[in-house]
Amino acid sequence: MQKVLFKYLFLVSLLALISGCGKELDLAQFPITNNGNVNVSDTVYILQSPVWTGFSSPKDIIVGNDQLIYVCDSKNNRIVQMDLSGNVVSTRSLGDNMYPNKIVQDYNFDILVLSDSTTAVDTITVLHRFKVVSGGGLIGNARQITLFSSLYPTPNSNKYRKFTGISVYPDNSYIVTRVGPTDPIGIDPGNAIIKLKGIESITNIDKLSGFQTSGNSFYSIENTSAIAATKNSSTDFVISRNTPDTVSLNKVIVYNYNSSSGAYDPKYTSPTQDIVITKFGAPGAVTQDSYSNIYVIDALRNHLYKFNTAGRLLVESFGKYGSGDSQFDTPMGVAHFNKVLYISDTKNNRIVRFKLSTDLN
Repeated sequence: MQKVLFKYLFLVSLLALISGCGKELDLAQFPITNNGNVNVSDTVYILQSPVWTGFSSPKDIIVGNDQLIYVCDSKNNRIVQMDLSGNVVSTRSLGDNMYPNKIVQDYNFDILVLSDSTTAVDTITVLHRFKVVSGGGLIGNARQITLFSSLYPTPNSNKYRKFTGISVYPDNSYIVTRVGPTDPIGIDPGNAIIKLKGIESITNIDKLSGFQTSGNSFYSIENTSAIAATKNSSTDFVISRNTPDTVSLNKVIVYNYNSSSGAYDPKYTSPTQDIVITKFGAPGAVTQDSYSNIYVIDALRNHLYKFNTAGRLLVESFGKYGSGDSQFDTPMGVAHFNKVLYISDTKNNRIVRFKLSTDLN
């Protein structure tokens, strides 16, 4: 009895010490277990009501810097702009045969969208900018600029290339992941990460170097499916890779820029780190919260993985196939804002929101 009391008092003292440091404590970073069973207020994600419906194959979701929600409503060929309560503020049709897949907002509140443009001949990916501020804050009124396409030569061109992910740095430069066939000469492989600058048009194109364009090493960028600039950084990013098999490792990789060598170094490489050894199926999107926890939504496993800054898989990760409260069908987008987790549950044609049980009032 004395031992139990001592452990309890020690825990209370520890929590009081940490909470007194001026920053809110993220309990998810410190799951307390009893022989492997979580017992801190049953730390799990709870589905919030109502579920948001009316979508057709929503493939990506963000909460923008303007604290509005933007959804790539792919098969409805549109972007949906919503407030945090789920009320539709505005919509923007991209036209027939234009299917939005990835979305991000820069620090000027412009919306950048990657869309697959399908013709009778082939499919290419087009990058559009929407000047939301000039449209009075409504994406339906925003001026549209076509910035870039996957046909752009760098220096070669190939119609089988596609863009798969986009993110923005604080200086409003943006990075795009590209997939495509191997260049037999080795000059311009289809698999690439491209950094772009420019508002009204592209003023600078820089292909990031030092990566392997095939294989499953820590430096591989083969079959990238998403990219997210890491919090509070002007250089670092996280990628996910969607390889055809389900046994490859290194499908979610964090890269930190080494200013001394000019190279991008993988942050997690130890076989003791969960993010290294987890066998993802088809990770389709990655994001971070204000604590720099990493969220990965897996379209094949129908699962949400959450890792802390040490690369440890956290116990509140969840999900399986279905259409129930904590179930998904090929989810492809994930966002986090103000303690709420947003997931685009693609083949269930819905947006679902979750809160940790420890965050519920």
